[in-house]
Amino acid sequence: MAMNQRDYYKQKINKLLPEFPEYIEDFVDTHYDNLSPLTLHRYLETYKNFLTWTIQETISSAENIKDVKLSTLENITKKEMESYFKNLSREEINGKYVKVPYEKRYDVADYNNATIQFDKRGNDIYYYEYDSIRDITIKIEKTFNERDSLLTESHFDNELKPRTYRIVNTYNTDGFKIEKLFYDQDSLYERKVYEYNKNKLTKAVLYRKGKEIAHYSYDKEMTISSTDSKPKNEATADPYGESDEINHQEIYDSQGNLSQYKAIYKGGLEEERCFYYDMKGNCIRKEYFENGKPTYVIERKITYYQ
Repeated sequence: MAMNQRDYYKQKINKLLPEFPEYIEDFVDTHYDNLSPLTLHRYLETYKNFLTWTIQETISSAENIKDVKLSTLENITKKEMESYFKNLSREEINGKYVKVPYEKRYDVADYNNATIQFDKRGNDIYYYEYDSIRDITIKIEKTFNERDSLLTESHFDNELKPRTYRIVNTYNTDGFKIEKLFYDQDSLYERKVYEYNKNKLTKAVLYRKGKEIAHYSYDKEMTISSTDSKPKNEATADPYGESDEINHQEIYDSQGNLSQYKAIYKGGLEEERCFYYDMKGNCIRKEYFENGKPTYVIERKITYYQ
């Protein structure tokens, strides 16, 4: 049975912690109950990077990070810290734009071979799925803007048939999504608009064929709940047309990443998706469930270059 996000990162913390000196263990112990496991795990990754840097720059004479003394850190100079931040900045740039992702899909019900092509900045611009004789059964094309935000996503049943549907996103000057259009073939089917208050998402409204069908309110914890604005016996939002969504919930982590998605559809179908991220905020694992049972898992391994 797949573990939830908290347990997943608790397990990773317990695995990492023996590598660190006692003062880092004390920090984790102090904040174990008031910080999320994801946040603590990211702290550990940052500390590991920093302590490793002190050894590489011979600031510390230790051979491994567990032996880096607290007194060494207390005596680091301003110039040395500036050097570290410059080094960190270069790593962030390289990590964002130069990466070689590898994605493996485990499908519980049925396994389809898949190929994913990435651009130089690591964006997945083409996705293909094949049947047992290697004929393409699904093709997805994506385009991204200069900020690596998704602009368009086009789906095809295979490489020869016309496009089945298309998604088009629009962003404001601050890089926040303000509109999402969903086209069935080439006809506009759904439109979702987003509202912000001081760069915090507060509201989203979904329209189908020009008529409002649902709106979503976002709380301080970035948990959202949908409210159906149509009668209970009428359909609400399901862009894929497989079933009619009655309501759904999205849960975001402290970094603003979607960590959990739950939806209930007309007819009783319940879907759940869990998402896990690495230190740089890239999704490395997705888990899918239907009516409480796992359907498939996607794992992604990303190599970052210095």
